[in-house]
Order: sequence, then structure tokens, then C-alpha cells
Amino acid sequence: MRAVGDEMRRLAFVVIPCWLMVACGTMTPEARLRDEIYWDAAKACESRYRTLHLDRMDTEGNLSAHADADTRHELGPFVECYRQGLRTQVEQRKREGRPLPEALNQEPTIDLD
Repeated sequence: MRAVGDEMRRLAFVVIPCWLMVACGTMTPEARLRDEIYWDAAKACESRYRTLHLDRMDTEGNLSAHADADTRHELGPFVECYRQGLRTQVEQRKREGRPLPEALNQEPTIDLD
């Protein structure tokens, strides 16, 4: 069963970046910036909580993920990490005078499949 999980993880590392490249090619600059902010925060937390794995992200930053067996208890800390990461990025961009999208959901949800 573990081999299937490893294979899914490897597939996600290929499919998600490819999807992002295609999607970014048709996005407005603001949508691209918004997705970059969401993605950077989500990936930082995924590397911290290695038992939760990102599957999808919508335009509002809401995530779908799956968890390794018996590790769903990490969802709460992951959500807080993700939301804090978004707040930190917004504050840092404001301090540096870097652009921010007009609409940025700083309280996205995460669904575990």
C-alpha cells in the first residue's frame, strides 16, 4: 500500500507543476500573483507537515489534500501554518512595496480526501 502512496506523491510532483505552467499561461498577472502567494505558503507547510499532501488548489486558495494513514490530526496545525504563511507574505510584500492582488482570501479552507 505504501508503494501506491509513493507513486501518487511522485505523480503529484509532476502533474501539479505542469498544471500550474499551463494555467499560468492563460492567467491575468493578478491571478498569477495570487496563485503564487497561495502556492508558496501551501508548499512551505507541506514540507513542514510531511504526512499531508496537496492535490488541488482553487482560485481562492482553498486546498484539497490527502493524508497518510492515521495522520489527519495534523490538519489543524497545517491550516494554521498555511494561513499564517499567507499573512506573513502579505505583510512582507506591503513592507517591501511589492504588488499584492486586490482580492486575496487570507482564510482559505483545506479539505482532506
